Amino acid sequence: SGHRVHYLCREQMREAIEDTGAVFHSDVEAEKELYATREPDPFGAFATLKKEYDLESENFVHAMFRLRNIQREMMLPGVTRWLRALGAHAVAYCPLMNTETAIAAAALGIPSVALLTTAGPGSTTPSFEEFLSQAGVTAEELRQVTREYLPNVEAAARTSSDYGVHIPLSEGLAPLGKLDLLRLSVVTLVTTCEDLQDPLMPELAREYEQEGVRFEAVGALLDQDGAKRAVGHKYKQ
Repeated sequence: SGHRVHYLCREQMREAIEDTGAVFHSDVEAEKELYATREPDPFGAFATLKKEYDLESENFVHAMFRLRNIQREMMLPGVTRWLRALGAHAVAYCPLMNTETAIAAAALGIPSVALLTTAGPGSTTPSFEEFLSQAGVTAEELRQVTREYLPNVEAAARTSSDYGVHIPLSEGLAPLGKLDLLRLSVVTLVTTCEDLQDPLMPELAREYEQEGVRFEAVGALLDQDGAKRAVGHKYKQ
């Protein structure tokens, strides 16, 4: 209560964001290191980066994991500037799509809260398995790709050094489905109830516990009648 809410997002979400009374900010405008010379797409500036790094013929998922740390490193200066300029007191972010936010918040000493909008932390392993199966790749292939692609290794090392946050090369892959950067957040809110969460693998449960990761199943976070809903918005230029 008493706090203003600011979103860093794409232009096509402006209407839904402002309908809640929050303030919209463009990620494309804020993250100049990534977008000043690259074309935005649903995955950042992924298509342009594939061309830059001569990965156009690469399997989509292989290329995504090769470029993950490279793209995130380019996002981080803009996100950090934005949070600092706002004087943010707390940060909420999607741990599946916006891990750069958790890193920036941790570097600035701002408490962050992850918002997991799936059937709990146990849902990520089967979701990742299905995603990799449909893409025709294996987790071991991706672990090898992330270890052996030097630009990715170097970007991860620079990010770890510059922001004081360890970035594992096997992020999300060991064990499969682990959201490694949840350890940076005060709590992870899960938008389903406790009883409807997918079961969590014992290995994954142990790792989260050892890292002090805390989950709170808060149920569905509902809007009100007549609200403009982001789920109805499609990506557009």
